[in-house]
Amino acid sequence: MAEKVAEKGFDAYIGTRMAALHYLGGAFMPWRGMVVVTAKGDCRFFYWVGDAARVKAEGKSIDMETYFLADLFDVLKGYLDQLGISKGTLGMDIVHAGNNALLAPGMLTAGEYLQMCATFPEATIKNGTDCLDEVMLIKDEAEIERLRAAAQVGDYGWQCGYEAVEVGVTENYIAGVAEAAIRRKGSMWSWSGTAGTEVGSGERTAYPFGVTRQGTERKIGPNEFVILDVHAMIDLYMGDNSVPIFIGEPNDAQKKLIECWETAVDTVFNALKPGASIADVAALGMSVYNRYGLMEYAVPSFGHGLGVCARTEPNITPMSSGILMEGMVIAMGAHLYQPGVGGMMLEYPVLIGKNGPEKLGNLELKVHRKKV
Repeated sequence: MAEKVAEKGFDAYIGTRMAALHYLGGAFMPWRGMVVVTAKGDCRFFYWVGDAARVKAEGKSIDMETYFLADLFDVLKGYLDQLGISKGTLGMDIVHAGNNALLAPGMLTAGEYLQMCATFPEATIKNGTDCLDEVMLIKDEAEIERLRAAAQVGDYGWQCGYEAVEVGVTENYIAGVAEAAIRRKGSMWSWSGTAGTEVGSGERTAYPFGVTRQGTERKIGPNEFVILDVHAMIDLYMGDNSVPIFIGEPNDAQKKLIECWETAVDTVFNALKPGASIADVAALGMSVYNRYGLMEYAVPSFGHGLGVCARTEPNITPMSSGILMEGMVIAMGAHLYQPGVGGMMLEYPVLIGKNGPEKLGNLELKVHRKKV
């Protein structure tokens, strides 16, 4: 990490994202904190005193200073003054590439940026998100082991939720079954940005570009789609498991939607190989939607990075630059939402292996059927 900070021309990277705290600290850190990594290899955390004792006990030999209420920047200044870099070039989590509709948790706020500028008037403060993102991009064996465990726990939760799907039960009931299941298997959290375990059914699967649906008291009906999206966390690493369900018998329009979606999924999955252009992979998926005449109902995204946060690189879109590399882990995606017909969503952990894609769980990437 220090080498990356130096490579980017920073005296220090000051990470505020939850991903930075988790990746470098090894403990769950939901409150406002900072981690400073200097180009010379110094590393220190700054964290709220109300949760600091637990984090010290559960983290990995964390060097930490605490703050009480409003003195975070004063404590930080003391440390940077001590290191002689308070007038240097500082990289911070200011702007994150990709989808800004839901920011990565912990990005620097406008107020905090102004406070940084006031506290360090002679420093040069720049965006430094790439420092962390580039280090996290390729997963080592220990990380892959944790991501595989999270995927398999997610599979278990999804399967329990699938078995609970029947006409007359509510979306909330299904979400509760799945959530309880992943907790039984060791999940310590569920991605909260989109309401934890997500469940949508019927018309709630078919909102245009409708990638999010919290569980409600809507009851499952016959001959409709159900979306179940499970987010397990094992040892700080996230799962993201969602494959569609159809209960009953699909009509002709629903059959066409299913065939199109499954073809797009197969096409994109088989293209996930080291060296492939990310934009070209996404374009292959979009070409399937176009061939079926369903492009207007498609979301032009086929996945995002997965690790200690679900808002990481790479983003698999036609607008993305770069290539796929061995060791990347993504939540492969496929989104097709047709109002009046139904909708399907795939989000599933996939490792970019040496010879191609490898699912980290065991669910089939297809529409799973249930009889009424």
